[in-house]
Parts: sequence; structure tokens; C-alpha cells
Amino acid sequence: MLLSTSRQVRLAVVTLLVIAAILMIAVIPFIGFDMVNPIVKAQQVRIEKFTAEGNPQAPLLALTVWLVSFFFPFWSTMSFIAGIVLLVIALPLYRGERWTRGLALLCLAIPSIGGAYMIVPWMNFVGGGFPPAVTMMTIGLIPYFAILLAEKVDLTQKVVDFLVFLMLGVTAAENFANGHAAYRILFGHPARPLFAEGIAITYFGWLTLWVGMGLCIAAIYLLGEKKMSGWYAGMIGGLVTLIGSAAIHYVRHATLDYLYGALMGLSIVIMLLIPVFKKRLLTEFSS
Repeated sequence: MLLSTSRQVRLAVVTLLVIAAILMIAVIPFIGFDMVNPIVKAQQVRIEKFTAEGNPQAPLLALTVWLVSFFFPFWSTMSFIAGIVLLVIALPLYRGERWTRGLALLCLAIPSIGGAYMIVPWMNFVGGGFPPAVTMMTIGLIPYFAILLAEKVDLTQKVVDFLVFLMLGVTAAENFANGHAAYRILFGHPARPLFAEGIAITYFGWLTLWVGMGLCIAAIYLLGEKKMSGWYAGMIGGLVTLIGSAAIHYVRHATLDYLYGALMGLSIVIMLLIPVFKKRLLTEFSS
């Protein structure tokens, strides 16, 4: 955080960050792991039902149980590691050492992105009640935006930071979820290793979108450090997301999710091309 930000504000933000770090270490792994069995059991019930009915969706769901049982613990464990990192850098962040800003934002993005991804499978297969992943997502989001908005900068800077870092995180989460869906359809399709009609695009899709996710996450870190490489990572990530998502939507148009992903990628590209956004992202301003 900027040294021009008052000690009281820096202390408040770092306190939020430390609380989040402790929750990421001690709570989030249990949230993520505990969601696996209810979702997988519900998926297995649906697969049995679809199989009995002769529903062609049955084989496409078969791979989902393995993806959920892998990626829910994956994001939970990554959040655990990120929590340890946050505890280590809390003091230099409080002292206003600039190198900590991007790293802190990156670590807080992990439970936010993972939690956002986990909400949909829970709602689709378990339904009802409060999705536990919302808690996981919130643990990351509150200090994420506190770092961005509590600094002693003018309103223009706050608006730019809020919009750009919001869309980088949301787009990363959407890319992971959509790439996950494309991977499931591609490798769960009964015609494999042949490409059935309209299925080849899913190979293009899962790889493109997961690379786009990685670029958006890299942009969070690098733009948090106000590096020009962050602008390029964000621009490339936005374009990859835009083109990849639009292509899948055009070929399959079975869901609007890929259209939403394309629009998110477009929003990043547009914002990064606006001169005042680019200047504010790369230059340090204080009020």
C-alpha cells in the first residue's frame, strides 16, 4: 500500500488481510473438501437416472465427478498456501513496501476465483441452502477490494482499480468454469477419441480459456505492481478470452456462458485501451 495512506488505514487493511489469511489456512480447506462428497453423490444419482432413461447426457456427466473431486481440493489447497504467503508479507505490506501489493492481490484472488467456480456445481447438483463456496469467495474478496479502495488516492484511481481488478478476477473465474465444462464435454463424450460434430471446438475451448485464466491472474499480480507487463498480460488474456469464448459460443450455442465470457474478455480489452485507464494502472497517483 502507498506510504501516503495513513497508518490507521494500513493497520485496518492488514488486520483484514491477516484475518483472511487465518481463515484461508484453517477454514477454507474444510469448506472445499467437505463440499466434494455431497456434490459427487448427487452427480452419481443423476448419472444413474440418466443412464436408466437412456439420456445421452449420462456419459458427459461421468467425468464431472472426477473433475469436482480434483479441483475442489485443488483450489482449497492453493488457498491454504496463499494464506501462508499473506501472513508472511503482512508486515511489509503494513510498512508500505510496494512489492507486496501485487502479491497480496494475487493471493486473495485465489479463494475468490476458486469459490466462484465451486458455487455452480453446488447449485446444480445439491441445490437449496446457502452455498458454502460463497463464504470461501467472500474471505478473499473483502480484503482484495480493501487493498484497492483504502489507499490514499483520488476517486478516478479508485474507479479504475475497482473496475479493472474486478473484471480480471471475474473473467478468470468464468474462464476456469467454462474451460472446465469444455474439458468435461470433450473427454466425456462417448465418441472419443473421435471428434463428434461440434465437439472439436471444445479442445480449442478448454485450453484457450485456461490459458486466458492464467493470463488474467498474472495481470492481477503484475498490474498490482504497476508493471507494463501486466497491461500486456491483461490485454492478451482479454483477447484470448474474447476470441476463444466467442468461437465456442458460435459453434455450440448450447449455453450463454461462453457469450458471457466473450463479453467479459471484451470489457478488459476496452478498459485497457482507454488512455486514462492505462495511465492510472501504470503510474502511481496519490490524492
